[in-house]
Amino acid sequence: MTFALLPLGLIAIYQTNAVVDEATRLSHASLLDRTERAAARERELLQRAGGATEGLAAAVLPVIEDSSACSVLLKAFTEGQNPFTFAAFITPVGEMTCASDGEARDVSDRWLYLKARQTAQLSFALGRDLLGEGGSFLLATSPVQREGILLGYVSIAIPHKVSAIKSGKYWSDAQGIQFVTIDAQGEILSSSVPEQQAEQILPVSVPRRDLQALTGGTFFEEARSGGERFFAVTEILPGQVSVVGSWPVENAMSANPASLMTLAFPVLMWLAGISVAILGLQQLVIRHLSALRRAMRRYALGEREDPRLELVNPPREFEEAQQSFNRMVVILSEAERRRELDLEEKTILLREVHHRVKNNLQLVASIMNMQSRGAQTPEARRMLSQLQRRVRGLATIHRSMNTNPDVTTVDSRDLMQALISEIGSMNAGTGQDISIETDLAPVPLTQDQGVTLSMLVSEAMTNAVKYLGVPEGGRPEITVRLRAPAENWLELEIINTKGQPLVEKEEVIQGTGIGARLMMAFAAQLDGTVETHETEDSFTYRLVFPVVAGAEPPAKQTNGQDQDAAEPAA
Repeated sequence: MTFALLPLGLIAIYQTNAVVDEATRLSHASLLDRTERAAARERELLQRAGGATEGLAAAVLPVIEDSSACSVLLKAFTEGQNPFTFAAFITPVGEMTCASDGEARDVSDRWLYLKARQTAQLSFALGRDLLGEGGSFLLATSPVQREGILLGYVSIAIPHKVSAIKSGKYWSDAQGIQFVTIDAQGEILSSSVPEQQAEQILPVSVPRRDLQALTGGTFFEEARSGGERFFAVTEILPGQVSVVGSWPVENAMSANPASLMTLAFPVLMWLAGISVAILGLQQLVIRHLSALRRAMRRYALGEREDPRLELVNPPREFEEAQQSFNRMVVILSEAERRRELDLEEKTILLREVHHRVKNNLQLVASIMNMQSRGAQTPEARRMLSQLQRRVRGLATIHRSMNTNPDVTTVDSRDLMQALISEIGSMNAGTGQDISIETDLAPVPLTQDQGVTLSMLVSEAMTNAVKYLGVPEGGRPEITVRLRAPAENWLELEIINTKGQPLVEKEEVIQGTGIGARLMMAFAAQLDGTVETHETEDSFTYRLVFPVVAGAEPPAKQTNGQDQDAAEPAA
């Protein structure tokens, strides 16, 4: 419906706009005509003054040389049946040699002479204090020539009060029009208002000299007196004098017979069509699509309490979409339920596997313990003790995985706390209270990394306890730190004190070096870098390794001189 009405609406707007433009053009032409008629008497007076100066210029030619005869002629002219109160002849150098009042004057610095000399044709100007009476005159001046030679100028004067009386007072009072007449130089010659107010009725943004260029035009503009008005400019003397009419805006608009509703009606019809189409689209399509989108979004976000879609009076197409969505929800919900059951069963089975492996490893460790108690030689007891410790380390890994909510990872803090507790029991029988300080970061590790790290920590802690010493004035102490120096990187640090050994040298059995080789192998499996540092009071073992593959190693921090030995022989 909207697209069907659009061409009709465009045609109606075009035709209405054409009618409005024509009506506006006729209205403006009517206002121009009214402005010209308002200044009709002004035009008549200016035409009469122009004709009189041209006739008087021809009449004074025989008496130019005789100033007395010239003055008599001019006086007779002003005493006739005309509104002119003064007439004079001016030489080309600005000397008024004869005048209707019989007095000679120098007008070389007066505007009427300068303007006449500049234009070299009929001109109009305002003259003030010309006769010494403080009066204001409208002067018409024409050149006097004989065979193309300029002999001077003839000027006649009309009192401004006469011009005001003859102006279109009816138009000004009845229709609110105000007007001024201006010449080509932008000089105000007369107006329908007092002379002091004539400047205020002109447009504020158009210079007076440019007004005559707007002849035949109309425009809205703010007047210099304030407030917007309608202006019309038309000629009353072609090329010489124009009249600028100023109308109140409401009078100018009332002269326009076209109404805005004629233009707005097709637009309103088209908007009504669009509204009907949008309303129909909303009721038949959009609201059902919105309900379907909300249902899909709720289901995607995991809301399963009431996932079914219920549309209110849907069209046949949306009813089919509703049925398809509800069937899809039932199928997906059932598949999710079965997948959750399968996952729960697999998790239970995996925990059971870890539990059984842990129990079996502990059983093996117990059997080794029994074998160790029955061994005849120290070497056999030491070998069985080392094997028992390593088996218990594996059992600790499976116990952590069995208790961790995420069966695929193991928490580094929990794992190492359990290992340290197991190995800390090795201090029994030394007669000293061994202090073990820990600073462990909780980082999830994979099963492979967890097993490898636990075996490495077990070997390193065994060596730390084996070679632990009592420093002078202190007590034996082992410090274990696991920190994250950079993203996806871990740093393991094991420090044991040195000094008076807890175990007599003769009781220490010479090792086979398998512990050191195991630690090197475990560090290689972790893609780690090993550093050792030994002082008089302590021995430090440091391992830096990535948590995930592809990580950049952090900057090394040297803490003294590194030694080539990975660890004392176990």
